Amino acid sequence: MPDQPNLLLGYRTSTSPAPLQASSPGTPTQGRVNLAVTDDQQDVYCDQIQIAVPADDHGGGAYFTEQPNFSTSSGQWTVASLLQVTGEELGLAQSGKFYRATFRSADEEYDLIGDTLDFGLSGPLSASTGPLAYYLQEHSGTTPDRDGYTKKSRVLTLTVTEPVFYLHSFLARGEGEATVPRTKFTSGSSVRLTWESNGTYFRLYDGDGDLVQEGPETYCSIGYGVITMDTTFTLVASMSPETEGGGFEPIYQYATLTLTITDPTLEGLTVRDDITARSGLDVSGRISAGSDITIDGDATVRSRLYVEETLSALGDLSVDGDTTARGRLDVSGYLTVEDSLTANSDLTVNGDLTANGYVTAVSDDKYVRIRELRGPYGEKISVNSSVDVLSDNDFVIREGLSVEKDIKRGGSGVLADGDDIGLNNTYYEGWLYATMFVSDNRRTTAVWNPGDRVVESSWRVSRD
Repeated sequence: MPDQPNLLLGYRTSTSPAPLQASSPGTPTQGRVNLAVTDDQQDVYCDQIQIAVPADDHGGGAYFTEQPNFSTSSGQWTVASLLQVTGEELGLAQSGKFYRATFRSADEEYDLIGDTLDFGLSGPLSASTGPLAYYLQEHSGTTPDRDGYTKKSRVLTLTVTEPVFYLHSFLARGEGEATVPRTKFTSGSSVRLTWESNGTYFRLYDGDGDLVQEGPETYCSIGYGVITMDTTFTLVASMSPETEGGGFEPIYQYATLTLTITDPTLEGLTVRDDITARSGLDVSGRISAGSDITIDGDATVRSRLYVEETLSALGDLSVDGDTTARGRLDVSGYLTVEDSLTANSDLTVNGDLTANGYVTAVSDDKYVRIRELRGPYGEKISVNSSVDVLSDNDFVIREGLSVEKDIKRGGSGVLADGDDIGLNNTYYEGWLYATMFVSDNRRTTAVWNPGDRVVESSWRVSRD
């Protein structure tokens, strides 16, 4: 594969790590080389590209200790063959072995190079430093006739340096998501953390400083139900698991990664300004807000609710503990309070208000204004205090009125059907009564002595 400068395609390489690093004893370094192939100027047709890298130290530089994994990002190209070949088979004067991959276009219609083609290889590097030969050969032409394609070769030189302790690419993914990194998850999601390093021992800590995992693995799977709130993980890498002693101080590399939980479970929440919840708000602890709270959906508070200013809930509001609102309390749905409710200003409820305990309004200068008062279904309303209907106001009863004792008007009793009465003449100061004397089948009446009243006989009021 002699170097011919007449390549029709353009080639650009990128590596990880950058630059490539040799392996150290006991810690192999994975080298990754990506190749971007472009048509920089004229139309170029190509049906085959070969990539070869050293498999031993005969070239006097760095090499791969195992066959690399060759790949392509294009579905229009495939890996046609993977072989270990000699230098002579590559057309080189030097001896030695090489890993060679042959990439071919899937069909003749894909020979025209339009969009960038990406080819990759990754594998363990040797402990040798220096140049790493990267051999290229294209079978190409400027017309779509494959019979007119010719082979053109070139050698790229990549540098492999001494190993440097590194830690990078600390990423999070959902379980089963092989390629998509994420930082946002729902509460309790299973998360897989991965990182790249040539360290040999790692410790992973959560936001509280608790050890999540330690060991040589470069990944950690966190099961369901563990991460329920925003958490920053800290990764500590070292070249050995030994602890400090005898004056020895290990060298560490650190990396952090913050995961955001979209529906966190919070142990405490203190807000100095507005709270706006556009869906349900479920809090197991206390809510204390120095300003307004606005909730577009339902809210459940399992402890005390304290608001310095306005609390506005467009849905149902349920509070298991005390509720204190020093400003307005607006609830468009149900308001359920298991304990006391204190509002030092207006309390407005646009929906139903349910009180499972006592409701008390006893201030002398305050009143309760009710449009319609109804008792529980099938039960009576009990009033244990006197009812005073103010002047110029009627007290109307649509159906029957049942009174167990007297009804009074102006301090005197009101007659009712069936009452026995006595009739007194104030002029003669005597009582009207019915005698027992009967004349012409009629009872006669008479006036008894003033001041006396007949007790054997009386008058009775009755309906017609």
